[in-house]
Amino acid sequence: MHKCIPIYYRIIIFFLLIAMSTFVYANDWSSWRGPNQDGTSSETDLVSDWSLEGKNLIWQADFIGRSTPIVMNDRVYVIGRIGKDITEQERIACFDANTGDMLWDDKFNVFHTTITFNRVGWTSPVGDTETGNIYIHGVQGIFNCYDMDGNIVWSRSLTEEYGRISGYGGRVHTPIIAGNLVVVSYLNVSWGSQAIPRHRYFAFNKYNGDLVWVSTPGGRPLDTTYSTPVVTEINGQRLIIGGNADGSIYAMKQTTGEMVWGFKLSKRGINTSVIVSGNKVYATHSEENLDTTAMGRVVCIDATGTGDITKTHEVWRYDGVGVGYASPTLMNGRLYIVDNSANIHCVDAETGKAIWEHSIGTVGKGSPVWADGKLYATEVNGKFHILQPGADKCESLSVQEINRVDDDHYVEIFGSPAIANGRIYFTTEERLYCIGRK
Repeated sequence: MHKCIPIYYRIIIFFLLIAMSTFVYANDWSSWRGPNQDGTSSETDLVSDWSLEGKNLIWQADFIGRSTPIVMNDRVYVIGRIGKDITEQERIACFDANTGDMLWDDKFNVFHTTITFNRVGWTSPVGDTETGNIYIHGVQGIFNCYDMDGNIVWSRSLTEEYGRISGYGGRVHTPIIAGNLVVVSYLNVSWGSQAIPRHRYFAFNKYNGDLVWVSTPGGRPLDTTYSTPVVTEINGQRLIIGGNADGSIYAMKQTTGEMVWGFKLSKRGINTSVIVSGNKVYATHSEENLDTTAMGRVVCIDATGTGDITKTHEVWRYDGVGVGYASPTLMNGRLYIVDNSANIHCVDAETGKAIWEHSIGTVGKGSPVWADGKLYATEVNGKFHILQPGADKCESLSVQEINRVDDDHYVEIFGSPAIANGRIYFTTEERLYCIGRK
């Protein structure tokens, strides 16, 4: 005979289901900077070395990419390019995270842009841990939402609908998930309040693609940029904080896009992403400073202010270091930054004092990742580094140089590592790699 389940049992079951769903996503890497939006992972027992000959190499798959993959529900999603001459297209592909088998692949044409083909596939996907959906922003302005099986849930054409501006250089912004919103930014020129070209943030309903708000926090754009904002809470208020094409850092309310504060940093646009720890925001650039002749700066900002906080809320600065492409990571009170010449700087996060410096090559564009007491970092000229950061120096545990299949020349690496379930994933301009314990 059927009996009704008492209300308190139903409450217990409800919270158990929530706990189980949280556990499923605990080790996923659903955005390009990981679950903490700062390039850190709580995973342990990760490999300290690997080789192309097979040591700790779980699988590799042919794929031309220049961005960072994401990992959700035992699947790897990555954006890249494919084809030659008239068949050239951008694509998103989904791979089985355990075997490397391709599960689905969607290709779309490149149009309404002057971006060269070798820069197609600039952005990274972002995944929504609530729905399992994947969002991508293509160089031509296609903004698609996919379900985990590759079906398009909704699609917008940002260039055609909102006058998105695309430059020759290929800089395109990666979207972010912010509660029930998916937010993407770009330069645009349209009509009415958007008649003047500006760097604007567009927030869409993540379920159906409806436009919720548009924010224009900055002034005249100085160039095209690709700084990906982060979502955080400061003083009980949900904020979206990111670098702008006018050279400033802005904090906006998540629900409305209203600007809360701005911090002027550079005479050119900001390309790196900020990271947030408590009430502090860490930002970098490699261009001319506003108030000194030194090129480049790392700055720590007190994020509790309102309005223009440039002169009132700077905590410390580290000048004369050009960190214009790779975003920093932070762990145990130490900030790790990769400059444009591929030197890793370890900086005290409280004071800005430089602790040590370590070279990993000549060109630094990929952002470092901290996990299991180690730093995982890529260098453009085909090198993948595993490093042991110490109290006063950095030790190299492994350097794997990756050459092209058809000739003895390094393959370029622009993206960052993604870490999920004991494995490290990254792309080159020829392949997608998965390394870890077999």
